[in-house]
Amino acid sequence: MSVSLVSKCITILFGVSFLLLTLHILDDAFVVNEAAWYGITTAEFLLGCVFLYAIVPPFGLWLSRRERVLGYFILLLYALQAFYGAGLNHVRHLLGDFRGSQLLPTLLTNVGIRMDDLNGQGMISLFAGMLGLNNGVPPHTHNMFSNVVVFLSMGVNLVLLGFIVFAVWQKFFARERVFADGTNA
Repeated sequence: MSVSLVSKCITILFGVSFLLLTLHILDDAFVVNEAAWYGITTAEFLLGCVFLYAIVPPFGLWLSRRERVLGYFILLLYALQAFYGAGLNHVRHLLGDFRGSQLLPTLLTNVGIRMDDLNGQGMISLFAGMLGLNNGVPPHTHNMFSNVVVFLSMGVNLVLLGFIVFAVWQKFFARERVFADGTNA
């Protein structure tokens, strides 16, 4: 598969992922009222999401289309966060587990950094929650539309992750073998 085809696939998958994430964010803002958990207004919640998702990841896409390592790294972080935050975590909520991710809090605790409850602390709470550093969220429900968006998003982001890993592999690790007679393997 050529580099340009992989780049086009990443661009299309990112666009679909971004659309699905936008629908998820709008649901969180207007249906679930997630902003209240963090002690911020809906406008502040949306502004924080715009900063985090509508500026940094598109910049990563722009860089990756120019085959820059930082671009692939930004897209990889975006796809992982979108897969987990707007995907697996949502599924955990459907199953009655409203704790945040335990990965970063556990890692920080193991190196001697203890996190207190960060909910209700304003914008810091929003960003900490997106990183899984909060102690969870209040019990809540989602509608069927939101659930469909989440499952579609998980699938798209898994494929996006695969294409990003493939692009990085192709760019940095796959080397063409050239034989003594000048032909390629």
